[in-house]
Amino acid sequence: MHRVVRWLRNTVALLVVLLVVAAVTVYGLSERVIRRTYDEPLVSIPIPTDSAAVAEGGRLARIHGCRGCHQPDLSGQYFEDDFLLGRIVAPSLTLAAQKYSDGELVRIIRRGVRPDGQSVQVMPSEMFAPLTDADLGMIIAYLRSVSPAAGLPRTIKPGPLARLGLVTGGYLPTTDYVRRADSISASGYFPAGNQPNARGAYLARTSCPECHNLALQGYAGDTPDLSIAAGYTPEQFAHFFKTGEALGGRELKLMSDMARNRFSHFTDAERDSLYAYLVARAAVIQGAAAP
Repeated sequence: MHRVVRWLRNTVALLVVLLVVAAVTVYGLSERVIRRTYDEPLVSIPIPTDSAAVAEGGRLARIHGCRGCHQPDLSGQYFEDDFLLGRIVAPSLTLAAQKYSDGELVRIIRRGVRPDGQSVQVMPSEMFAPLTDADLGMIIAYLRSVSPAAGLPRTIKPGPLARLGLVTGGYLPTTDYVRRADSISASGYFPAGNQPNARGAYLARTSCPECHNLALQGYAGDTPDLSIAAGYTPEQFAHFFKTGEALGGRELKLMSDMARNRFSHFTDAERDSLYAYLVARAAVIQGAAAP
């Protein structure tokens, strides 16, 4: 009996030691990932000051998600507050706009790189990497136009699951996702320049990847490939974007709210361009899948 008790005690002690060693190892390796620095140059772009550009920047900040994650008044919010995932704050953009230079804001938004060279976390800069100078300039003009007010400061405290994801590659620093977006751009996957549907592809790339991934293929068991848009008529698609009501009068998890709060602010021309691109993309996918 004493042998059994001693064996159990020793086994439990060994397991505790192994868990502590594993936890320390994961913490150390994840800190290396978090503290990694990236070489991304500062880039200067024109920042307009006229009222029309500032107003348009406010609209763009809404459709591209700034006024969602950071609240409509830009004061910030807790994005995640969970023991396993950690505490993550989408900070006040009114304070960030006063703290950083134009070049630093461009690099943070487009490239996901902070002034100290480290990557931001969670923020979908990979979705903003393709933003044109004109659009990004107007967004920054809008951010600078909002009077600074007390809000939440930047907070990133990864929990155990988040740290494990950083170590295993299940979750990457934002700048790594940005560079994946660069690779997809370089591959010619999206129409660009004067190619047909380039405008719609631009809108898809700068509005949809945070939920539907960089290639718009969705995440298995979570979000669909955006070829699903081909199942809508132009009128149904417009109704969905304006009201959040999907086909059959359905309320979709997350997407319906996104449509009402963000995509309802697309202009008719933007919405039609996006729809045309998604339908054309679906036709290419279906053609590739045909025997």
